[in-house]
Amino acid sequence: MDALQVFPVSRAAADQRAGRAGRTGPGTCYRLYTESAYQNEMLPNPVPEIQRTNLGNVVLLLKSLKIENLLDFDFMDPPPQDNILNSMYQLWVLGALNNVGSLTELGWKMVEFPLDPPLAKMLLMGEQLECINEVLTIVSMLSVPSVFFRPKDRAEESDAAREKFFVPESDHLTLLNVYQQWKANQYRGDWCNDHFLHVKGLRKAREVRSQLLDILKSLHIPLTSCGMDWDVIAEGHLFSIFPQCRQG
Repeated sequence: MDALQVFPVSRAAADQRAGRAGRTGPGTCYRLYTESAYQNEMLPNPVPEIQRTNLGNVVLLLKSLKIENLLDFDFMDPPPQDNILNSMYQLWVLGALNNVGSLTELGWKMVEFPLDPPLAKMLLMGEQLECINEVLTIVSMLSVPSVFFRPKDRAEESDAAREKFFVPESDHLTLLNVYQQWKANQYRGDWCNDHFLHVKGLRKAREVRSQLLDILKSLHIPLTSCGMDWDVIAEGHLFSIFPQCRQG
C-alpha cells in the first residue's frame, strides 16, 4: 500500500534551502533540528524517486516499449531489483503481465491510463460489469486527496454532514455518492462549503474524470451505466483489488 510519510530531508537539500536565505537581500536561516540530527539522521543526498516509489507504471511503460529484461535495463538511477520484481509480481496478480512477463491484452489497455495499475484495472473491470460510468467517477475521486474537511471548531457538524453521504457497502460508493450529489447540485461551490467538502478537490476529480473519459473514447470503450443499481459494483469484486477496502 502506498502512503505519504514524513521523513527528514537530506543534508544537501537542507543546505540548499539554507542558501536561499540572504540570496536577494539580508536573511537568516533557522534550522529547526539539532546538529546531532543533521549529522546522524539525515542522508548526505536525496534518494532518487525511482529508487523509493512504486514501479508499477514504470514497468508497464518499459514493457510496452518491448523491453523484456528489466533487471538488466540501464537505468540512470537503478532501483533495487527486489522493487522491480515486486512490481512485476503485482502486475501479474492484476493480470497485466502473463507468465513469461509480457503484457496481456489487459496490460496493453492499462498502459494508456495515467493511473496507478490497481486503479487502471478497476476502471477496465467496470467495462465488464457494464457500469463504467460509475467506476470512472470512483477512480477519479480516488485519484485526488480526500474531499472531506473537518474544522476543529465544527467537528460534530462536519461529521453529521459526512454521515449523509455514507454508503454502508464501501467507502468507494460513498465517494461516488458525494460526486453524484455534487453533480445534481450543478457542481456548486457553495453547496460544497455547506457540506464540508473541498471544492478544489472535487473540481480536480472532475478534470481527471474528463481526461479518463477521453482515453476511454479513444479506446472505443462504451460508457455503460448501472444507474442507481450500485449492488452491481459492490458485488463485482471491484474493490478486492485493494486489500481490506471492501466490506463483505
